[in-house]
Amino acid sequence: MNPRILQPLLLAGLPVLAALATVLPACHHGCLLDRDALLAGEVWRLWTGHLAHFSPNHLLVDLLVFALLSWALFRSGERGFGWLLFVGGAALSLSLVACDPALACYGGLSGLNALLLGRLAVRWMQAGGPQRALGLALLAATLGKFTLDTLGWGGPSVDFDSTAVVPSHLSHWLGLFWGLVLPVGAPGRRSKWRQAFCLP
Repeated sequence: MNPRILQPLLLAGLPVLAALATVLPACHHGCLLDRDALLAGEVWRLWTGHLAHFSPNHLLVDLLVFALLSWALFRSGERGFGWLLFVGGAALSLSLVACDPALACYGGLSGLNALLLGRLAVRWMQAGGPQRALGLALLAATLGKFTLDTLGWGGPSVDFDSTAVVPSHLSHWLGLFWGLVLPVGAPGRRSKWRQAFCLP
C-alpha cells in the first residue's frame, strides 16, 4: 500500500481505537497495560495500553497532542511512523513495567506522545540550520516541563475521573528516552516493502 495512504490511515484509525478502548468497559479492561495480565501472556497489552484512557478528558487531551506531534513529524520528513509506533510502543511498555515494580496498570498516550516529542527534536536537530536550534529548544523545554511535573511543580493535570488514578511521570521520561535513541533512517530512496510498512 502507498505510504501516503497508509500513514493517514494509521492516524485516522488510532483515535477510533482509542475511543473504543476508553468508553467500552470490556474493551478498556482488555486493553490496559496490566502487569499481571501481561506476565500471564497477554502481550497485546504492550500496544493497546497506550490506547486505553481513564476519562474522556484524558483521551481528548492526549489525542490532540498526538495529532499535533504527528503532523509536525510528517512535516519534518518522518517516514517510519508505523515502525515508530510499533517498536517504540512496545519498548516503552516493557521498560515502564521493568522500571516501576509498583505499577499495576497503565493507560494513555502521554508516554507515546513524549516519544514523539523526542523523535521530533532529533529530526529537527538533524536538519541543521535554524531547525537545529528549534530542536534543541524543544528538547530543553520538554526536559524542564518533565522535571517540574516530577517535582510536583507542574501545571494542572487532566481529569482522570478518579482519585485512584495518578499520572505516570516515569512513562514520560521513558517515552522521551526512546524517542531520542530509536534509530532514524537516513534520507534517501527506500525499497517498496519498507515504504509499505512505514519503515525508516
